[in-house]
Amino acid sequence: MPRIILHSGKGGVGKTTTSAATALACAKYGHRTIVLSFDLAHSLSDSFDIDRDLFDQNKGMPFNVAPKLDIQEIDVQEELERHWGDVYKYFAMLLTSSGVKDVVAEEVAVIPGMEDVICLLYLNQYVKEGNYDVIVVDCPPTSESIRFVSMTSTLEWYMGKRFGMDRNLLKLARPLAKLADYGALPEDSYFEAIKNLFHRIEGVETILINPEITTVRLVTNAEKMVVRETQRAFMYFSMYGLTTDGVVVNRLLPQGDEYFKQWVATQTKHLGEIEEYFNPVPVTKVPLFRDQVIGLKRLEEVGQVLFGKKDPAEIRVKGSTFQFEKKGAKYVLRLPMPFVNKEAIDLSRQHDDLFIRIGSFKRHVPLPRAVARLSTEGAEMKNGELHVTFAKEK
Repeated sequence: MPRIILHSGKGGVGKTTTSAATALACAKYGHRTIVLSFDLAHSLSDSFDIDRDLFDQNKGMPFNVAPKLDIQEIDVQEELERHWGDVYKYFAMLLTSSGVKDVVAEEVAVIPGMEDVICLLYLNQYVKEGNYDVIVVDCPPTSESIRFVSMTSTLEWYMGKRFGMDRNLLKLARPLAKLADYGALPEDSYFEAIKNLFHRIEGVETILINPEITTVRLVTNAEKMVVRETQRAFMYFSMYGLTTDGVVVNRLLPQGDEYFKQWVATQTKHLGEIEEYFNPVPVTKVPLFRDQVIGLKRLEEVGQVLFGKKDPAEIRVKGSTFQFEKKGAKYVLRLPMPFVNKEAIDLSRQHDDLFIRIGSFKRHVPLPRAVARLSTEGAEMKNGELHVTFAKEK
């Protein structure tokens, strides 16, 4: 089974560079590797300094850039025409009938979340084909990354609860719509295309939440707003059952320069917070390089900083660090804490944060909105895990 590494982070933190450097390091280590990007910004090919005209001729398919290394930037419109022709044509026709010019209609007839589904399709395909040992995914900025990992459960809900009803309803409505000149309704081939695509991504959720296959690596900068978003990403990935096995802190400034003295102090402060918060997840520090990181040589330098001689695909954290479960109207936070007695644990709340202290060790867990508005009902130890229950006040 291939190893899957998802890179996520706020826009502009160096996520694509980290993904590219990780993929190159994996290939150098001997793994057959592909780095897959579904970020619409499409900067992966720029990171490898590939001629754009040459790359675009590939129309969103894998492109070899080095021994044992392919890259792929998903071209949503190409994929829609390739796999979802009936769906794409229907939305383009709908926009055209509303007065939108044909060319514009073709450009905007992309359903939100379609790029997520297409990436899931390729992930599932590459896992089943077994042609790659490592699949590195360069995710879009944080919020879209969260949508990506939740897409499978959304699709399963739709297929189980709505798909059949919608399809049957439109079978009845289609003749009436034609008589009333109501406008075009999707043909049955539209639903058949959705059904076929759903079957092609079935099982991918099991792969994503398997900590022996898939882990998340968060990319951040040592700045307050960026760190806070990284914390929220860590929390939400954990909620969806994904394991985070690394945090990369990019663009750390060198000590000793008087002009950047205040910036260095700010970064040092937030770096300490990052190491405390994400413990036991390893934190890797990457300095600000003297020049832009573009091309294989510079990416290899970043890979050396990230991994040295270690296997870049190695899973650094076993199992999830924490997760939330809903039990009726209550939520339970489960946090692995082996060899700890309940009496040694001190819990405290501050707004939407939970603080757990054991001696000199302090753990900070941000609470999702649904949990933050509840009160802390109690805590207990079960099989080496701390269970904290949240419920409405009676």
